[in-house]
Amino acid sequence: MSEQLLRQILDKLGRIESEQQFMKTEIQDVKAEVIAIKDTQELFRTQLSETNEIVKAIRDRQEETDAKLDALSMDVNKLHGQFTRLKEGQERHDKLLEKLSVRSIEHEADISELRRIK
Repeated sequence: MSEQLLRQILDKLGRIESEQQFMKTEIQDVKAEVIAIKDTQELFRTQLSETNEIVKAIRDRQEETDAKLDALSMDVNKLHGQFTRLKEGQERHDKLLEKLSVRSIEHEADISELRRIK
């Protein structure tokens, strides 16, 4: 074998080793990126879990608020009914007071007439 052929083989072997080292470096870089992606993914999972808990709490509070609103609506309806009954009672009292006032005026007129006659 000639010395020149041996140098070509050694040069080629050097290039192969250089490429192999470059590939190892690239593989290490990819592994580091995969680890970073996994860390980010875990962070997202944690944040999603926290967000789900917050949404659940909001839903529970909304249900409580809805129940309180229903109770308030029933109270308002009850108060409206009571107000209507009070208003009707007031109207009856006003009519009765008007009748009594008319009678009182009539009685005073009768008394004045009787006094005048005597």
